[in-house]
Amino acid sequence: MVTNCLYAVALVCSLALVADDDDDVIVPQQPGQPVFILNAQTFDQWVFSNVPSADQALREIDSQAKLRIEAIDRVCSLLPAQKLKLQLAAERDIKKFRDQYDSLKQKYQNTRQNPNDLNNVFSAIRPLQEQWNAGILGESSMLNKVIKSTLSDEQSAAYLQEQAQRSNYRYRAKIKLALAALDSTMPMTAEQRDDFEKLLFAETKPPKKFSQYDVQVVFLQAGNLPEAKLKNIFDEGQMRSLSRVFLQVKGMEPMLKQQGILPD
Repeated sequence: MVTNCLYAVALVCSLALVADDDDDVIVPQQPGQPVFILNAQTFDQWVFSNVPSADQALREIDSQAKLRIEAIDRVCSLLPAQKLKLQLAAERDIKKFRDQYDSLKQKYQNTRQNPNDLNNVFSAIRPLQEQWNAGILGESSMLNKVIKSTLSDEQSAAYLQEQAQRSNYRYRAKIKLALAALDSTMPMTAEQRDDFEKLLFAETKPPKKFSQYDVQVVFLQAGNLPEAKLKNIFDEGQMRSLSRVFLQVKGMEPMLKQQGILPD
């Protein structure tokens, strides 16, 4: 169902983009069956859904690598040789992603696509989308592996402590985002919002890796909290609203587990 929805949205966007491009012409493959050109702009929109252009996305990757290594250096006081190893590992991760991006873009851009075959294109692009959403320099990156093998025990302890603090700070922001979304369908008092935020921060965990599903991760864990703790905060009507929210996100649990997003 999710794939079909994404397909429909992407098709509408793609057709709109093609119609605005003088170089792209929509032609019928068979009577009544549209065909569109998968142009470069549409391809980049599918891969980097939250960034206006591929150039900006790739610049952001370079900036993220630089900022992350500088942050590690501040915490761990890296030796020049250690810093060089991290820089080379990050460059390798970025090159690998760019090579995959360039290869797929060369394969698909400016190709005529039958709408019935779009799922094949999405399947090919999905690994690239997942890398982008999870972070090119995430848990499975070469940089992360080199960090673990390069830092001393003392540096590792300082690094892990800093990472935990950063993760908790980021997760608290995601909890606030989840509560803002909830407030639009289930209004809460300021006291209820504060109490729920404290409960979630104390008794749920950050995702294994942050993604576009962070709000769903918050609600999935909230749905597993003891009902008595929620009833201490909310009235019966609000509890019914919460139950509907929890039920809506429950269907995403298998996918989030499969992608290694849900915390243990």
